[in-house]
Amino acid sequence: MIKAIIFDFDGVIGDTYDIALSAFRTFDPKLTEEQFKNLFNGNLYKKIGTVIQPAELPLLFERIREKTTKEHIFPLRKVLEELNKKYRLFIISSTADENIHHHLTLCDMGQFFEKIFGATAHTSKLEKFKTIFRDFELSPLECLFVTDTIWDIRETKALDIKTIAVTWGYHAEASLLQEHPFAIVHDADELWKVISDSK
Repeated sequence: MIKAIIFDFDGVIGDTYDIALSAFRTFDPKLTEEQFKNLFNGNLYKKIGTVIQPAELPLLFERIREKTTKEHIFPLRKVLEELNKKYRLFIISSTADENIHHHLTLCDMGQFFEKIFGATAHTSKLEKFKTIFRDFELSPLECLFVTDTIWDIRETKALDIKTIAVTWGYHAEASLLQEHPFAIVHDADELWKVISDSK
């Protein structure tokens, strides 16, 4: 029985692609979109050194945060509000915790989530999943993960978590399909239906 829905943030809830790319290019003006997307094809913190130095990460996140407005959100409010009535909701993300909280505060959506696990919690999403299982007494079979990147799909398979891939994020639908997620959705209505039909 599904008890919890775990969301990635950037590219799933936060419409951050353009502002993140712009912020990254302040450190590497020659960064192509393909190179940018490839940063998310693996653990971001093991690849980001090709663009910026680790000590510059706080400045990168600050620049993204400064560009964030309440318009940088995907139309998921109604779905999140309804899901929150039935499931426990969490966020697992590689971005800075303060960026996620800032974004959700702008959109008045923070109340839907029981806990947010950003970069402060750990640089490994796998470790953050394990924390949720341990601290909130949940098993992988009781969770669904909603993401937009192929690496997240690959990682969650190792933990036996069913993954729903969304097509409005950082990675293209064709790439997502190659990873064989549990489901792939194109809009909020599809997301609601897939989750509601999951057992």
